[in-house]
Amino acid sequence: MMLYLLHGWGFNAGVFSGLTEALPCAQALDLPGHGGAPYAEGDWDLARLADQLAARYPRPAAWLGWSLGGMVALTLALRHPACVDRLALVATPPRFTAAPDWPAGVPTQTLAAFGDNLVKDPQGTLKRFLALQAGVSDRAVIRRLVDNLKARGIADARALAAGLAVLRDTDLRDELASVRCPTLIIQGEHDRLVPMEAARYLSTHLPHARCLPTGSGHAPFLSAPAAFTAALQDFLA
Repeated sequence: MMLYLLHGWGFNAGVFSGLTEALPCAQALDLPGHGGAPYAEGDWDLARLADQLAARYPRPAAWLGWSLGGMVALTLALRHPACVDRLALVATPPRFTAAPDWPAGVPTQTLAAFGDNLVKDPQGTLKRFLALQAGVSDRAVIRRLVDNLKARGIADARALAAGLAVLRDTDLRDELASVRCPTLIIQGEHDRLVPMEAARYLSTHLPHARCLPTGSGHAPFLSAPAAFTAALQDFLA
């Protein structure tokens, strides 16, 4: 069975190089405006993006999404269940921003500040985002993420802004019960962007889900690659 990998905001398919080397069945995809993939206005409408992926990869497969890529994968599972045989969600919340009924989110002011700074200083904004993801104690992960950006370049500024809008506006909580495929939720216990509460919510509201906590930050496939790959292989088997 093929395994398709969807990266998070600001990155590209290269961030999964360790997984694609370890798993012959894995193929990492560049989302619109990232890693050299073209971007057109409207590409980051989640429903439209899911429809495009389903048209391109119509056969049943396993899908893994990291952070924003997880929201894309969830939308694909909701709109095109025949395409998604298994679903792995890594550091993926059903809603990214905080709300009165959702304290497990990033304050909207924080996300708005990223959007404002993105226009003035794209590189600096991405570096600050890296620090939030890995934390100051995990410098090796920060280096890996920085190397990914250096190797394939910064994403299209329009795509970055559109991705932030998706993070700001998306709320998939009311639709989770419709996801019928087996789902693995991998969540770092020291994630500074997506807390464990979000993963627990997913595990109790997705009908066929289990949660795997890891002692890592926002990118467990980089901070503990061997354990991450083993858990993923077990899930796919």
